[in-house]
Amino acid sequence: MKKQTLLFLPLLLLLAACRHDTLPEGVLDAGQMTSFLTEAYLQEGIYAVGTRYRYDTMPDCVYQGYDSILTAQGITRRQVEASLDYYSRHLDAYLAIQDSVVARLEASTDAPSKK
Repeated sequence: MKKQTLLFLPLLLLLAACRHDTLPEGVLDAGQMTSFLTEAYLQEGIYAVGTRYRYDTMPDCVYQGYDSILTAQGITRRQVEASLDYYSRHLDAYLAIQDSVVARLEASTDAPSKK
């Protein structure tokens, strides 16, 4: 029951944060952004295991992984870039998205939650 509550709380926060704003054209909604970021973080994590991974020097294989995610989710780089720009100006919504990403990652790995 506690896990279910942890999963639903960020979703409720997302809805509350986004309900007042109409998203500009080309910007991913909170659910789409959450899905993309979850997959992107997993992709980066897979690469980072056993390497000296640095965000400022990402190799081509990480970018290729992003392209695979974009294709699978039917979104474009331009949409992700526009979304990152939009959410950087709407930090409450972005923080709610990040909370949802963390909840999904924790649920998918059965990681112990923070207390």
